[in-house]
Amino acid sequence: MASEIAKFTQILRDSSISVTTARLAIFQTLLKSDRPLKNGEVASRTPSVNRASVYRSLDLFDRLGITTTLIRGWTPFVELADPFKPHHHHLLCEKCDAVTVITSDEMERLIHQLAEKHSFAPSSHHFEVKGTCHNCQHL
Repeated sequence: MASEIAKFTQILRDSSISVTTARLAIFQTLLKSDRPLKNGEVASRTPSVNRASVYRSLDLFDRLGITTTLIRGWTPFVELADPFKPHHHHLLCEKCDAVTVITSDEMERLIHQLAEKHSFAPSSHHFEVKGTCHNCQHL
C-alpha cells in the first residue's frame, strides 16, 4: 500500500496539485475495494470527506489517469487504473451484479493482433462480458 500511496502523491505533485487528507482518504478507499464502485459508494465508504469533495476528487483522479470510469447502463463506476491495480477486465452478472475480475494474456495478445491487423495504435482498452454467473444460472 505504501508504494501505491507514493505513486499517487507523485502523480499529484507532478501535476502541481496538493496532496490533501481528503484526496488521500478517497484514494485509500479505492485502493481497498476489490470491485468498481459507484461514486456514491466511494462517498459512503469515505465518511471523513464531504460528498461534494469526493465527487470533485473523483473527477480530478479521472483526468489524471488515476482512475478509470466504467459505464453500466446509465451508472458510472470508478476503479483505480494502472499502475495501482493490474490491468484487467470484467465479467458482469446481469442478475446479481457480481463482478469477476479477469486477466488474460491471450486476450491481450488478441487485442494487439487485431489492432496491428487494422494499422491501429490503441492507447487503452477495457473489455466487459455481461451474462449470468454460475450461482444465478442455478437459481
